Amino acid sequence: MKKFRLFCVLTALLPLLVSCGNDSDSPEPVSQLPAPASLASTGDDVSLTFTWEAVSEAKCYAYRFNEGEEVYTNETSVRFEGLTPSTQYAFRVKAVSGDLTRWSDSEWSSTSATTGETPQPPFAITLGEVTFYSAEVTVTPADPSMTYFCNVLPRAEFDAFPSEQELIDAQIAQITGAAELNAMSFEEFCRSMGLLFTGTQSFVTAEELAGDTEYVEYVFGLDYSGKATSELVSASFRTKPEPTVQPSSMTLGLEVVDLTDVSARLQVTPSTADEYYYCFFVLRENLDALGEEGIINLCLDDLNEHISSSDYATVVAEQCHKGNYTFSYAEFAANTEYVGFAFGVGQHGLRAAATTRLFTTEPFMLKDAAGGDDPIRIEVVSWGIENAQIKFIPTSEAVPYRCELTKLADFAGLSDEEILAKDMEKLWNDYGDYYSMMLLNESFTMTRYMPLDPDTEYIAFAYGLSDTEFKATTKLCKVVLRTPAAEGSSVGVRTLGLLRR
Repeated sequence: MKKFRLFCVLTALLPLLVSCGNDSDSPEPVSQLPAPASLASTGDDVSLTFTWEAVSEAKCYAYRFNEGEEVYTNETSVRFEGLTPSTQYAFRVKAVSGDLTRWSDSEWSSTSATTGETPQPPFAITLGEVTFYSAEVTVTPADPSMTYFCNVLPRAEFDAFPSEQELIDAQIAQITGAAELNAMSFEEFCRSMGLLFTGTQSFVTAEELAGDTEYVEYVFGLDYSGKATSELVSASFRTKPEPTVQPSSMTLGLEVVDLTDVSARLQVTPSTADEYYYCFFVLRENLDALGEEGIINLCLDDLNEHISSSDYATVVAEQCHKGNYTFSYAEFAANTEYVGFAFGVGQHGLRAAATTRLFTTEPFMLKDAAGGDDPIRIEVVSWGIENAQIKFIPTSEAVPYRCELTKLADFAGLSDEEILAKDMEKLWNDYGDYYSMMLLNESFTMTRYMPLDPDTEYIAFAYGLSDTEFKATTKLCKVVLRTPAAEGSSVGVRTLGLLRR
C-alpha cells in the first residue's frame, strides 16, 4: 500500500493555478463523484481483502480500516494481514477527485467483515526432553478415535520430498511393501508391528539420533486399510551436541586400610569433588599381565555393558563415585598379593570413557587368619543406610549354620539364649520341615540391598543349626550396630574377573 495524499492534492490544485490569470471565465458547476460501488470482502482466519469498482474521474481512493488513519491508494483493492481470528473489522472507502473545479470527493462506502476461525490441525505435537541422541515426543490427535502413524526423519531427508503428500504416499508404500514381503495384509502387519496409534501417546525416539542435527517428527492419520485420513503435521527439533570426553587433571590419592584376613578398605581422596571415578581391587598378577590400559578397558567394558541396557547417567551414578569415598571388599584369598586402583570416568557419546590414567596403591597381602572364641566369626565389611555388607565365617563345628540381620528392637530385652530360641521358633513357623534349605555351609557375605532405617540399632547374628534335627549346635554369635543419622547412597562394584586368576 502507498500513500498518495500529497499527489492527489497537487493534482487537484494544478487547474486552479493555471486559471488564476483568467478572472473573466465563469466557473463550471462542481459535481460530487459517485461513491465506490460493489464494496465486498474476502478472507480467512488472519486476513481480509476488500474490493470495489473503479470510479470514473477518480484520481485515487481514500480508506479507513477499523477507524484507523486515512490512507490513500490508486488500487481498487486492499489486503490486511496478521488479524485476529473470529473478529469483526470495519472498512470504508471513498473516491478522491483529481480536479476540484469539476468534481468533489465522493461519499464513503462502508462495510464490515469478520475473520474466520483458526482451523484446528488434526494433531498437536509437543516436544519434551531432547538429548544428543534421543527426543521425547507427545502426539495428541484432535479426534481421539483416529488411528495415526508417526515417525522421525533428518531435516535433509524430510525436505527431499517435493510435498508432504508424497511423503505420506512413500510411507504407505513402504509399509505395504513390508507387509507383502511378510505375506501379511496391511492391517495384519500394522497390528503385529504396533505401527498405528490412537489417543494421546508419548514416545522416545527408538533409533539413536545424531548429535547437533535437525530432525522432523511427523504424523498423519492412517487407517488399517492403508488409506491416509488426514494431512501431515510436523514439528522440528535439533539434538544437542554429542558429549566428547576430555582428559582431566584430577588426581586420586589411594590408601588401603583396615586389613584383616578376608577384607580391606580402599580410601580414595580425589583432587576435585565434582568428577566421577571408578575404584576397585585387582590381583597383582592380573595387573602385571593386563597392564594399566588393560585394567581400565576391562572396567569400561563392564560399565558400557550396563549402559547398553540402561543409560550413562544411571549406571555411572551407581557404579562410580565423586568426592572422598571408602570402598570395602571382603572376598580376598589368603597368601595373595592385591593392588587397589582408581581412574577418572567421563561421558563420550553414549559410552563411558577414561579421563585420567590409572592410579594404584602399593601391592599388599592380607593378615593371617584371626582366631577367636566364637564358633562363627562376624565381620562388618561395610555399614551404612544404603550399603551394608556383613561376612559370616564359620568354624567346622558351626557347619551348617543360620545367619540374619534385623532390628535389635525385635529382640528387645531378650538374652542371647532367648534370642536364639525366638529365631528358631520363627524359622520353624515360616519354613517348617524346609528350614534346612535356609542353612549355610561355608563363609557368606550378606549384602543388604534395601535401605536400612537411619539412626537405628540392628543385630547381625548367627548360630550353628543341625540339618538332621531341629536343634542349635552352637551358642549365639552376634554384633550390634547402629546406622548413621543420614547417608548418601553407595553401590558395590562387580568383580569383573579382576580378583580371579
